[in-house]
Amino acid sequence: MFRRRDTLDKLLRDRLGLSGPLARQLHRAQWRLPRALRRDARAIRDQEALLGHPRLSRLVDPRTRARAERRLAGHLRSVDPMAIRRGRALDALALWAFYGFVAAGGTLAVLLWRGLI
Repeated sequence: MFRRRDTLDKLLRDRLGLSGPLARQLHRAQWRLPRALRRDARAIRDQEALLGHPRLSRLVDPRTRARAERRLAGHLRSVDPMAIRRGRALDALALWAFYGFVAAGGTLAVLLWRGLI
């Protein structure tokens, strides 16, 4: 169980750039995951709190936890961090281009309105 938890911790750190305890990483990764995997991440995060308590740790079903960890790890292995960075850079570039077109259009409208063109 601890080996899978360490694997998830490493994948979240390497693929999504999240640091800190596993519960915090899973909380921050919520919106970067598909809906079904959000449920798995939420279940793992909630079970993390139970595992710290000797009596409550019996409430955690190891099979469902292992299945959720496998699904989450499989998805994280398919995530390409460079593609995420490239997408963010292209989004920023597109936004700057839009702002440039709005500024140029506004300038052109003012020049036409003032009769300078």
